[in-house]
Order: sequence, then structure tokens, then C-alpha cells
Amino acid sequence: MDLDAFGEVKLPSAIQVQRRGARRLPNPREALALVLGALGTLGRMSGVKILNIELHGQPAALTIIEGAQFGEDAQGNTILENTSND
Repeated sequence: MDLDAFGEVKLPSAIQVQRRGARRLPNPREALALVLGALGTLGRMSGVKILNIELHGQPAALTIIEGAQFGEDAQGNTILENTSND
């Protein structure tokens, strides 16, 4: 698998968490919870499949979102488009 064929997510700003009025970037554990929660929610609307693979001898996690496709908005930010016919 050629990693150069993969794109990167581009967003205008990072997700921040707020606690006691202070905003900060999420720590790795919080970020993982956000990603898994979002994938679980998407899974209720479309098929989300996961697979553990090896990539260059290292473990990797692969997620496939059925009925979706990545694109870009006018500013070059990553968007996730619903391509299913539902």
C-alpha cells in the first residue's frame, strides 16, 4: 500500500475542548474518544467498517465509511460528502 496515494485532512481550525471556561486542544485520549464517537454516529447513518492491518510492518487501523467520499470546499478544507442514494 502506497501511503503517498493517501491525502491528509485539512480543516480551518482544530476541535477544542472547554473546561472551566478555558479552551484547549484535546489530549490524545479525548481526541480518540471524539473520533470513535463520530464514527459510531456515522455508523448509524451509513455503514462504517473497521479493519486492523499491517502497513510497512507496523499495525494500522483502517476505517471505511460506506456511501461517503472526501472532497474539498472552496477554501481547500476537507469535507465528507454523502454519496449514497438514500
